[in-house]
Amino acid sequence: METIENKQKLIKIPPDGGYGWVIVFANALSNFLTVPLIHCFGLIFKDTFIQLGLSATQGSLIINLNGAFGMMTGLINGVLLKVYGCRKVAFLAAFLLTGGVVLTSFSKTFTEFVISYGLITSLGIGMCQSAYGLALNMYFKEKRNVAMGCAVTITGLGPIIIPQIIYFLMTIYTPQNVTLIFGGICAHVFIAAMLLQPVEWHMKVEKQPLEELLPEEEQVPKTEETVCRRLFNNIVKAFDLDLLKDPIFVNIMMGMAMAIFAELNFTVLTPFMLQEFGLDTAQTATFLSTLGITDIIFRFFAPYIGNFFTKPPRLMYAYSLVLLIITRFTFLMSNDFYVLLAIALGLGVAKGIRKVYMGLVIPAHVPIEKLASANGMEMMMNGFCIIIGGLVLGVVRDVTGSYRLCVVIMNCVSFTTILMWSLEALIVKCRKKEKVFDHGIPLEQVNSKT
Repeated sequence: METIENKQKLIKIPPDGGYGWVIVFANALSNFLTVPLIHCFGLIFKDTFIQLGLSATQGSLIINLNGAFGMMTGLINGVLLKVYGCRKVAFLAAFLLTGGVVLTSFSKTFTEFVISYGLITSLGIGMCQSAYGLALNMYFKEKRNVAMGCAVTITGLGPIIIPQIIYFLMTIYTPQNVTLIFGGICAHVFIAAMLLQPVEWHMKVEKQPLEELLPEEEQVPKTEETVCRRLFNNIVKAFDLDLLKDPIFVNIMMGMAMAIFAELNFTVLTPFMLQEFGLDTAQTATFLSTLGITDIIFRFFAPYIGNFFTKPPRLMYAYSLVLLIITRFTFLMSNDFYVLLAIALGLGVAKGIRKVYMGLVIPAHVPIEKLASANGMEMMMNGFCIIIGGLVLGVVRDVTGSYRLCVVIMNCVSFTTILMWSLEALIVKCRKKEKVFDHGIPLEQVNSKT
């Protein structure tokens, strides 16, 4: 007679390869086109804004709005992904992205730029990041860090290649025509969207022992809910707001948002700081090229470094923040060109590792069925931090007349992330010890294990 222990059940697991590598390519293709968009916009319209009579403040607002608005709507993206899936959301994102860039080519006033580039294009970028990020995490589990490393390595080529294409086109066409052509280039994200097949089509089947079913407990009769209570519960369920009851997730989300704000602003301000240090255009280009090449190299090697040291994604991300803080402080203390090149190497290493594990921290903590909402919450927090923090840094720069204090503030914000996560780890460790003590295990045995 077959016992319950011999019975097995079939479960579906992610392919961890196979068609998943096509998803990696789709993710890389989308980000290859969308990530350089902010830098290319400034490159194309820096002279056009002056001709149209737009102030520097208005131009900065358009660019910052594009970077933050799509993130602040991340919670809505999470609901759309849960209801319609990655593929349909990716098609909507492709339509908004392409349409927004095309409309930008016809914009001539501040309001038109805000609507076309600051809002519509930003929505497309935000939805692209949400859809392709979720698709990659759904297709991979054991090899997730390697897949992410490949995707971000290819993505890193975008900010190198796309600006050169834009620069070549600007020697032939007007800024408006260049933007229209770039809208056609962005239409390639429709190809990436077509590649996002549902993961259910490619799931692998695995056998697992069937656990003995426990007798059902008597159900407690449910009390009748009011309309307001039912509405509230439906909202909580739709947006997965119960994630906010998890203090570790909230701590991760807040720490990530602060670290991303610091890194994004440092990246944007680096050319201006190098100019303040007295470097000419050729030296600045050499510094940025050194940083970019090192960044791409370590994006590829970062997953293997993490596997070698067998460290979880959040710890690897924290290590990259420590290296970023050290290199940024060193950056402030030297004006020598060759020393700055050595610092560029350090920054490239830290940025490459950070970029890979940035997209793996939340998936490592949150179950896959709630990942869309979790990523949406994190994107929304990023958007608010970028908007508020950017205004603070702008005021500091105007008051002090230097970028040095801005870098100090960025480092303090990054250090706050490390401090928050370290305190969390300490609290969790202490609570685990308390639980062990409750079961009567002596202190010496606990210390020997820890």
